[in-house]
Amino acid sequence: MNFSEILNQGWGILMVILFFGGSIFVHELGHFLAAKWRGLHIERFSIGFGPKIISWTRGGVDYRLSWLPLGGYVALPQLADMRGIEGDSSIDTKAMPPISYTDKVVVAVAGAVFNIIFAFLLASILYFTGRPISEDRSSVEVGFLSDNLANAAGELVPAPAKSAGMQIGDHILSIDGTPVKDWDDIHQGIALSSGKTDQGDRSIIFVVERDGQELTLPVRPIISEDMKLRQVGLRPGYTVIVTALYPNSPAINAGIKPGDTLVSLDGNPVRSVAFYTDYLKDKAGQDVPITFEHEGQRISSTITPEDVVVWSDGRTETLTGIAGFDTNRGLLYQTPLEQMKEVAITTYTNLRALLHRNSDIGISHMSGPAGIIRVIYSAAQYDMLSTLWIVVFINVSLAFFNLLPIPVLDGGHIVFATINKLRGKSMNPNVIASLQGSFMILLFGMMLYVTFFDISRWISDTSERAEIRETRVAPVFGQASDSTTSPE
Repeated sequence: MNFSEILNQGWGILMVILFFGGSIFVHELGHFLAAKWRGLHIERFSIGFGPKIISWTRGGVDYRLSWLPLGGYVALPQLADMRGIEGDSSIDTKAMPPISYTDKVVVAVAGAVFNIIFAFLLASILYFTGRPISEDRSSVEVGFLSDNLANAAGELVPAPAKSAGMQIGDHILSIDGTPVKDWDDIHQGIALSSGKTDQGDRSIIFVVERDGQELTLPVRPIISEDMKLRQVGLRPGYTVIVTALYPNSPAINAGIKPGDTLVSLDGNPVRSVAFYTDYLKDKAGQDVPITFEHEGQRISSTITPEDVVVWSDGRTETLTGIAGFDTNRGLLYQTPLEQMKEVAITTYTNLRALLHRNSDIGISHMSGPAGIIRVIYSAAQYDMLSTLWIVVFINVSLAFFNLLPIPVLDGGHIVFATINKLRGKSMNPNVIASLQGSFMILLFGMMLYVTFFDISRWISDTSERAEIRETRVAPVFGQASDSTTSPE
């Protein structure tokens, strides 16, 4: 590991502490300040659960940092009996004066409000700076169609999109009646779809534009082998820019240089790295006409792929000598409200898919603390603005999740307070304590379950990248980069 990698990792860790820990802190600060304002007794302010790492007492409040980084809490014995999570209170809660319905609602909702405020402030920064976005992510053009895909059983089957008649160059307009504006919408539309035919087969209805005409294409998705999500075999279309070359390679012999844009192969437009590599994979030793753009000028040439040993175990691949690709990148300017609306819609869509009986989304596809940490860490390796966007997403989602009417969550406190208000008397404390305890066990169990899959995905991806670094030949000229995306 070189010094640059150490700095990158250190920066990633710092961003995780600042933004993951900061998002928790902001949420709990909302509860804390609202409780102060409404005159509630505050027992403890903790970031993390479980045994304390460090603590100090000031103004009668125990402030602490605890070992389990699964969130945080402000212990408010007048609001709810949460001894199972927060520990015993040092005072007699029965002797304390009751608090009003307004007090309970204000304090319960304040955490989500502070997350929204925090997200709005970060979104305001992105409004002025712009959010980084690459052409492949902003595209709705089909740039590649897989011939076959591995289904959940690991069997190769015909890719659904190509079987349904979709073509490279089609522009996707909507999925299951919902308009799409970029590839993230398309990715979500496929993965979260819940349509089924009368016969019970999975179904997704695509509307595409081809040669100025709108076509409706019913597609029968498969469940992918790795993520167990719906998949049809699509990749986006985008400008393919060469960033790195191997020495003495066919690409150099063809006259290609770093910074050149690939235009066509055999007269077929090159609109994705996947198309380029797939088209040439079985053409070793053949002269293939290629057109590329160099400094604004189109150049026609020929490229002759060759079979090369690139793996340490002697396996070969048909290579052209292009070691790295990228695409055009720009900045997306959205108002803070537009950004937050986008996140709110995405969060709601994910939750709806999770609860829909025909959906293939399960709890294992959710992200817990480990998944959130991974996303922040990965974004920090890219740039600061991408990290800010992730944190906006996390805070709006956190606010949404915490206001769900589930015991233990803030929304659950509001529900209990509302029931007491409507009944004109308090619910049995033992009933509330039992509900809180039961849902606490369920919530923590779910978080541990999700974290297992988060860590498994992290280890799997890390191991795969390590294997590639250790066995593949490294590029020599230019900077290696790859903007390709996995098939949807």
